[in-house]
Amino acid sequence: MLKVLLADDEPLMLEGLCFLVDWTELGFEICGTAMDGDDALQLIQSLNPDLVITDVRMPVIDGLELIKQVQGGALQPKFIIISGYADFQYAKTAIQYGVCNYLTKPLDEGELESAVKNIALEIRSVRKSDAYRRAETAYVQTELLSQLLTREYAPQELEQTVRQLPIGDDSRIRCMLVYGAALEHGNVHGCRLLDRLCRLAEQQIEHITVLPFVIGQDKHGYVLISGPDGPELTPLLVTRFIRCIRNDYEENVTFSVSDEHRGPYSLNTVFQEAVAAGVSRLDNRHQEVYYYEEEHLEQQLLLPSAFMKSLTKAVVEGRVDELPGRVREFFAVISGDHASKQWISAYAANIKVELLHEIGRRGGSTADWERKWFTASQALTMQSDLEKQTLTELCEAAEWFAEEDGVQTDQNISKAIEFIRDHYPEKLKLHDIAEVLHVNAAYLGQRFKKKLGISFNEYYHAVRIEEAMKLLRRTDLNIGEIAARVGYADTDQFTAKFKAINGISPSVYRKG
Repeated sequence: MLKVLLADDEPLMLEGLCFLVDWTELGFEICGTAMDGDDALQLIQSLNPDLVITDVRMPVIDGLELIKQVQGGALQPKFIIISGYADFQYAKTAIQYGVCNYLTKPLDEGELESAVKNIALEIRSVRKSDAYRRAETAYVQTELLSQLLTREYAPQELEQTVRQLPIGDDSRIRCMLVYGAALEHGNVHGCRLLDRLCRLAEQQIEHITVLPFVIGQDKHGYVLISGPDGPELTPLLVTRFIRCIRNDYEENVTFSVSDEHRGPYSLNTVFQEAVAAGVSRLDNRHQEVYYYEEEHLEQQLLLPSAFMKSLTKAVVEGRVDELPGRVREFFAVISGDHASKQWISAYAANIKVELLHEIGRRGGSTADWERKWFTASQALTMQSDLEKQTLTELCEAAEWFAEEDGVQTDQNISKAIEFIRDHYPEKLKLHDIAEVLHVNAAYLGQRFKKKLGISFNEYYHAVRIEEAMKLLRRTDLNIGEIAARVGYADTDQFTAKFKAINGISPSVYRKG
């Protein structure tokens, strides 16, 4: 709802303005009234109205002077001037001051309503354009900040890049990472991730600027910035910011925070420190905030080795259900350093080399797995793609080990079947069920077909048709009603599927 302020030194006129038009229907609420220009000026400064309707002649400050003073400030409401004097000079001056409309007394209801409607349209149009510009700027800024955080730049390159960010050479900065929020699909609490992070970053904490960033699928956080004359970014101040945003997260999240540094050249340093601080949460999960300490960096360098052993063990033991979470956490840790994609690929390759030794020890064909894993192919440029490929490959290997050991790893298939039977009238996709089960969709599809001998879609339609057959035998519902009951909006599609599976049409089946 837009806000309008009314100003006139005549009480009857002021009262009439309040009721002459239906302000709510026009999209406005009356936020205040004033009987002289000085009061109107103070109300504008305190209430920040979108529209001011004022008489030309008022005590203390007249309407034109009011507009002139407001133009020099930060607030820029729209103005409609009202005057009992049909004087061209007043109108000419009002236009010079950028007044939207000039109305003469006695006011005409239709004329006022038309003027207000036009202003409302203009305000909303400008705000929509501003929102698009802000969103575009936020996206560019977030992408730029993410790049600066995760790699080191040459001084000349950084000097050109950092101009687009509000970080000066003497600015104090800290980096904060958030762990535990479900970010795989770019959503938190039902909102678009970037939009929501930008909104949280707008929290006003003692003149601190907060910039959000998103890195890959598993990391997001904030850079806290204080100007050279601003406050120190103390743990107390960081805690205050966390309290402002904590309740906006649906999940139980934890935060890791870097030391305070100065200037844009330390962006990569504060990010590495925040990641290193997050290392301690793996062994100590009772805290909410973890601050960087020197030993964290040494611990971080040792973690990939431990993760590799743990991940390799899960694959060899055929624990397929654990792999999505373990692979995600493994990539989150090894990408904390400012390493290249080649370095990260090498870590993933080391795991597969270890698995080849174990496959050979158990009599498997290592040559087949080598061709599958290490045949030269187009390099994956996105870390998210490398992570997905690694997960698929490790799931295939875990399945092989499980079958070799006689381990039953078909619980997910049973759960998928149960889900389909419970939700068959809905539009289901393999990806949707994989999300529910927290497994890789490609792996689930392969496992499904291997277990049942048919694809996910074939089984899905078979369940629908099976339920339709029951309704054809047990009810008097017509074909269209039965099709809708089992999830087919198109009766012809239902009939075609029914005939493809059973060899006869639904109507023939009912008769037979």
